[in-house]
Amino acid sequence: MSSLNRRHLMQGAAALGLAGAIPGRSFAQAPKTKIRIGVVPLISSGPIFVAKALGLFEKVNLDVELVYFNDGVLAIPALVAGELDATVSTLSAGLFNAVGKGAPYKLILDRGSEKPGSGSMAIAASNAMVAAGLTGPDKFALLKGKRVALQAPGGIDQYLLGRAAQKAGLDPRTDVTWNTGLGYPDIVKAMGAGQADVANIPLPLGFLVEKNSFGKLICAGWDIEPSTQLACWAMSTKYLAENKSAAVRFAMVHTYAGRLYNKAAAAKDPAIIKIINEATKVPPALIEAAAPRWTWFNEDGMPNVDSCMAQGKFWTDTMKLVSGSVTKEQLFDLSPAVEANAQLTKSNPFG
Repeated sequence: MSSLNRRHLMQGAAALGLAGAIPGRSFAQAPKTKIRIGVVPLISSGPIFVAKALGLFEKVNLDVELVYFNDGVLAIPALVAGELDATVSTLSAGLFNAVGKGAPYKLILDRGSEKPGSGSMAIAASNAMVAAGLTGPDKFALLKGKRVALQAPGGIDQYLLGRAAQKAGLDPRTDVTWNTGLGYPDIVKAMGAGQADVANIPLPLGFLVEKNSFGKLICAGWDIEPSTQLACWAMSTKYLAENKSAAVRFAMVHTYAGRLYNKAAAAKDPAIIKIINEATKVPPALIEAAAPRWTWFNEDGMPNVDSCMAQGKFWTDTMKLVSGSVTKEQLFDLSPAVEANAQLTKSNPFG
């Protein structure tokens, strides 16, 4: 982020009433601690990029190493192997299977949800499906026998569209054909080629469906499941045990940066758009066009636990992709989020 125009950044923050986020106060009581964080270069990773650009990690004496992965799934093995201390984790079937078998990590912090008006999930239907009547969230009975394109089974795309099918009275295991193994850009192309009927294609990539006249965006993810938890931060249990102070400080940084990010999404703030563009290489115009639908970050840092557990139940009871149930105690250690929010309320080191 060295190429950022610092003055422009300050002006953008000031326009949001956030100028205090940059000078801040020191957090001298905390020891300097190394933390290795797995990051995916997506718009929804924005709070990490904002925190890095504004020097928030330094204010709480965290020495941060960002390790980039093309897909969050690829980061989990690195976390298990001890090569990372924390990374993003979706609420996938794979997560619940791993936790049920004693995975050496816990979910500690919110990493984005599908809040109405702010969530990034977009449901696209092909032109043929739109012509057949699939024009909104009340028409998902038309999914019967249709091809739903997914990146991989057991993820958020299958969850949202599986729940849509279920709410329409269909059995998502048998009444829908799940075509897996395509990345989002290829799913867009498959829809244009008549090889996919419906898909979840997060913004801003979802805009390409309509831009290329391949189909229509018929609803948002929140129309199916409002405030669905999209992902959480997972942290090594070893790191949690040995560096609890650092875990809390990381949660403080991310929670505060998430608040800045939410405000920036609402304001389409050019300084924050510049940060996200430099980190993700997504064109600024597309980032701006997607706003405020960049993904919502809960401003107390707490994930939607009920949504997380509902996803686990779906993978276990409905889709039969998970053997055995997982308890909240197995899945979470939310003490870093709780302590971080309390510390930010008591004495905010960033403002």
